[in-house]
Amino acid sequence: MTSKLNFRFLAGSLIFMAIVVYGSLLNNLNLWNDELYSVLMAKGSWSEMWELLLTEDSKPPLYYAYLKIILVLFPQEYEIRAAHFASLLLFIGALLFVLTEVRKDYGDRLSLVMAAIFVLMPCSLWLAFEVRTYMLSAFLLFAALIYGIRILDNPQNTDFIKLAFATVLGLYSHYYCLVWLFCLYTGILYCLFREKKLKKNGKKFFLTAVAAFGLFIPWLIVPLSTGADISKFWYVTPEFVKLSPMFFLNPFEPEILQSVFYMATSFVTTAFSFAVLCGVFSLTQFNAKEKKLFLFAFWTFVATYFILIGLSFIIRPLVTARYLKIFALIWYAAGAVILCKIKTIGKTFLFAAIALFGFSYHDIAEISFDLGIKNAVTEIKTYIPKSYKLLTLDNSNLFCEYYLPEYICLAVVGEQGEILRKPSLMKNIAYYSDEMQEMNFALSIYSLTNDCLTYTSIYRRGHNIKLCKISKEQSEQMLKNSLELRLKKIKGVDS
Repeated sequence: MTSKLNFRFLAGSLIFMAIVVYGSLLNNLNLWNDELYSVLMAKGSWSEMWELLLTEDSKPPLYYAYLKIILVLFPQEYEIRAAHFASLLLFIGALLFVLTEVRKDYGDRLSLVMAAIFVLMPCSLWLAFEVRTYMLSAFLLFAALIYGIRILDNPQNTDFIKLAFATVLGLYSHYYCLVWLFCLYTGILYCLFREKKLKKNGKKFFLTAVAAFGLFIPWLIVPLSTGADISKFWYVTPEFVKLSPMFFLNPFEPEILQSVFYMATSFVTTAFSFAVLCGVFSLTQFNAKEKKLFLFAFWTFVATYFILIGLSFIIRPLVTARYLKIFALIWYAAGAVILCKIKTIGKTFLFAAIALFGFSYHDIAEISFDLGIKNAVTEIKTYIPKSYKLLTLDNSNLFCEYYLPEYICLAVVGEQGEILRKPSLMKNIAYYSDEMQEMNFALSIYSLTNDCLTYTSIYRRGHNIKLCKISKEQSEQMLKNSLELRLKKIKGVDS
């Protein structure tokens, strides 16, 4: 009884602290380009969202559908907070999963250590608020890991159903999930064969795999048929591939705030990765269940990472440190086994992580309450008449469409082929041939002239808003070139 009370007290305290400490960051009123895209997708009608997914995006639809449901539950004035809350809710859900499902299989100590690591790792502060699919995918893959290992022992029929459910949802959240799940299922099959359990559980396992992956085939047709055209201007470059190991060393993207405390967050991430690698040479200290959890968590992620690296060289660059964050909870699970079992290392790391958590929190809090975007919106609305048309470049049409809906935003397409949302594009297409005023305004992340105001935002350093004055001749030429590029694309003529 005492043990149960201790667990409940510690688990409840951990959940309460996570809700309070993480929840205090929900006042964030910032959305950067990709997050704006998520919210704009989710705000549209179901039919509009579906059309965009089929013709413009081609990403799996689960996150957008989930975000749409969350946004409906909140008043419009709390929309941005609600968008961040959607990810935080998933993070709290992952903690509850650890303290319930993981506890069933691995006991009180490991589940508590794992939950503590989830809360303390700097990357979690990013995952819990980014308005993208990363937290959703991370949670689903972690659940698939736990249920997948469970069916290797004495599984119930419900365990196969849970694995299939997590698999299907994971596949519909991010394409990286397909590669990792292939590694997971391959590992399960190998263990069933090696442990001579294939005859006992093989039929149910194959039925689970066929059903789960079969349910994904209808959507897989979409990227296979449209992906080449949609991703023609895919932003991932060889440089992103070279920087992808930063997942193991650096909790945030280089363009996000790097304060004087930033080295502390990097130290925690690097130290954790070092502890995980140490585990490869410490397997004799684990019992059979712990060893299996560590090996599956470690090798499925490592195998997935090198498969993606290989595909990046064979097909095209695919790997970015940001996308790898969907495997963060799996990586944390591997480390939790090490830190829980090797007590000296575990106590040292947890003490350091607790001591340094405030520095990570300081960085994210400063980002969350940054006023750069708010200042830009306020001054544009104050000083630029709504009768003016705003030219938008470099995806700043998303900024204009969301934060300045009362303005006519004219999205300028360049040779580099920026991603543009079709509804807003078509809505204002009739204005492209209008005569412009003698002096006009353009929004961009680059300086178009010497006459530009820069609204610095530490939320995303690479997406600072620049408001530039441009002449009538320059604006009309930009719109003319943009329209010509668009017409060539419609006619199927290379630009």
